[in-house]
Amino acid sequence: MKKKVRISDAAKILKVSTQTLRNWDNSGKYRSKRSKGGQRYYDLEELKRYALDIQQLGFIWATSSMPPELPSEYFCERPDRFTSRSAKMGSELLNSPESVSIDFASLLTLIASEIGDNSFVHNIGNWPDVQGVFFAYDIVKRIIVLADRGRGVKATLQHVCPAIHNDTVALHVAFTEIISGRYPEKRGNGLKVVRKIAEKERIGLSFHSGIGLVTIPKAPGSMHIAMADQNVRGTFAVIMF
Repeated sequence: MKKKVRISDAAKILKVSTQTLRNWDNSGKYRSKRSKGGQRYYDLEELKRYALDIQQLGFIWATSSMPPELPSEYFCERPDRFTSRSAKMGSELLNSPESVSIDFASLLTLIASEIGDNSFVHNIGNWPDVQGVFFAYDIVKRIIVLADRGRGVKATLQHVCPAIHNDTVALHVAFTEIISGRYPEKRGNGLKVVRKIAEKERIGLSFHSGIGLVTIPKAPGSMHIAMADQNVRGTFAVIMF
């Protein structure tokens, strides 16, 4: 049986005031459940997941010299597990109280799937570190996080385009150009489809590989590529919707 906690206990877990929780409930940011008597209560496991900073957890996992052990619900060691979890996310998006349309849920799932599939396909037989993908999402916070400890975009592209000399150039190519003979890149699109959908649908994206960083704002705006402050050994992506 799921353990229930009162609003006062929930406030302590999330380190906010009870009034803040009431405001979140009324605005739809984080809804409580109600007892038959009308009292607010929260599911303890849901609270713990909400309190967890999945973006920070994913970044630590992607950048640390020794990756920390992850909860099984955030790690997909095989492509079939990732496919199953991304499909589950799509279903949860449709059934959430966050007013996500069928089309929008499908596009979010497609973006996450493209990024996660790339991690597996581009590292087949060449994983330099832990094989698998960090994949976590929080529909209430409207965020999806993916990361891998693979070769990264530059090393992947250099097999077919040796002239690519740094991470920012590699990301520009990956998000804007179709390289003849590049294999494998699903349908010849890959990250280019991700960019087009994000820019059209106002979906925010931060995509980090090596010391290169792609940013697509959630508000109207175009893609920007720059050097990052910290190196990511594989890729690290945050989708905001």
